[in-house]
Amino acid sequence: MAWKKSLHSWLHESVPETSKPRHVEPLRLQLHEALERCEGPMCERMHWRIDAACTAQHLWLLRGEIFQLVSHQFCQEEAARRINALLPAFRGCLPERMLARVQGS
Repeated sequence: MAWKKSLHSWLHESVPETSKPRHVEPLRLQLHEALERCEGPMCERMHWRIDAACTAQHLWLLRGEIFQLVSHQFCQEEAARRINALLPAFRGCLPERMLARVQGS
């Protein structure tokens, strides 16, 4: 597990803090929260992808995979609830036509 921490710190050190747009930080935090209590290597990888995303659009495009991870560990209704809770945070960052709600089962 030490190699994972080393890789994680290397990834964050390799990107200067000034190159990370600050307006996406609150969005990143909300996507991390959407993965709350999700475990496993796929979830860890998704956390890394969230941290690597540079734009609000890139973060928004990860929501489908986040939905799959959450629905696999919990249920589709919970995944839809978590993804739909992200909508207000992305308003104003993306065109309104992109902000579609997810339907639960």
